[in-house]
Amino acid sequence: MTRIAPSQNTHIGLEDFPPPTGNGIDLHIGIDDTDSKLGGCTTHTAALVFEELSRRGFVPLDFPWLVRLNPNVPWKTRGNGALSVHFNCEENRLTEAEDAVKEIVERTSDPSIPSTDPAVVFLKGHPTPALSEFSKRALHDVIKTKEANKLAREADVDTFTLGGRRGIIGALAAVAYDMETDHTFEVIAYRTKENCGTRRNVDPDSVRKMDSKYGDRTFNNVDPETRRVLVSPHGPDPVLLGIRGDDPATLLQALSEVVIREPVERVMLFKTNHGTDAHITVRRDVAGLRPYESAVITGRVNRPPIVLKGGHVIFSVQDETGSLDCAAYQQTGSLRKVARALISGDLIQVSGGIRLGPLDQATLNIEKLEVVNLAETNQFEKPRCPRCSHSCESMGRNQGFRCRKCGTRVPRNSLRLGTSNRMVEPGIYAPPPRSHRHLTRPLSRLSR
Repeated sequence: MTRIAPSQNTHIGLEDFPPPTGNGIDLHIGIDDTDSKLGGCTTHTAALVFEELSRRGFVPLDFPWLVRLNPNVPWKTRGNGALSVHFNCEENRLTEAEDAVKEIVERTSDPSIPSTDPAVVFLKGHPTPALSEFSKRALHDVIKTKEANKLAREADVDTFTLGGRRGIIGALAAVAYDMETDHTFEVIAYRTKENCGTRRNVDPDSVRKMDSKYGDRTFNNVDPETRRVLVSPHGPDPVLLGIRGDDPATLLQALSEVVIREPVERVMLFKTNHGTDAHITVRRDVAGLRPYESAVITGRVNRPPIVLKGGHVIFSVQDETGSLDCAAYQQTGSLRKVARALISGDLIQVSGGIRLGPLDQATLNIEKLEVVNLAETNQFEKPRCPRCSHSCESMGRNQGFRCRKCGTRVPRNSLRLGTSNRMVEPGIYAPPPRSHRHLTRPLSRLSR
């Protein structure tokens, strides 16, 4: 049985490192696509890079960054994450640093696997405005490799690739990301090589206890509806488990309380955009939507929800430019119930990814739904007895009403028009954690 003490981890804060001497150059290194569906993990590659450059005496400027990009692109491996590390280097040692990074990327990648395009970029100094804008777009747009290559040349960014060039997109976006905006942290424990591909041996009850103890200081450890543990992936990659939250020291303490029944190779802390909704910040018009974008649409429900086989809920929303089908799938749990309760005329804001259906029909897969304003619904209410206040029942078409208790008759024109109660209220609704994407902001962080 393994319990990881906080002191076993890598550096908690930058105070552990000597400050830059002022004589060096800030070197920002972006890494992407060293993983595949058969194994590997770009966060693991970045952890090795961070440790090796630190061991050689290069001075870290920050934690390693784990930047999740547009989750809707179809060629992603898993969570569409890219990494960057940031060091101060003496100018005469830049080549040494770059060669060390290239060696680790070559060692941890297998470009012979289809759709694996490992890439590294080296940026000296601050990102240009064009690079920063590119990084923002990579969160919600579809970007072509040709554009990334052109931008790298114009910004004087050195690149290194194995196989194709697609990894340049994520590497550039990660190195130029604005981590001064909302961010969180994730502590990741890695498996030993011989255990990769086997079932992860993490005690689920210890995770549930940790989740109860730390509450909103961590997030998405356990699904509250099913009690399913969410900290461990299921693929052949070397990640054993990851815990997310807003404070690095809290994460290390939380990790120390999880019971692990297999060896732990290493542990690394990442600064990340997990749980920030960074991909669903761009408001778009229905008419201008393109496949695989992330979008925020505001409009009114113009076609009531229908429930498809399997429990999926489909409804249509309309803005000034057109109408769009929106889908809340069965696995979105409580969000699907809210979608079912909508009616024509409700003003809502839906956020999610754009996908094409079998007939090239655009559909927004809902990740978050805000009910802005409810349409009024009116219905006739049966009268109450004027003598005993008991409810009345109809005596038949055009025949008025009769009290069920005392038999008093009430004329038909006593039927009253009232407002019906709705099963939904204005507010923000999200799926349960088991259906969250890495970027999805949990409800516990909505006020931050």
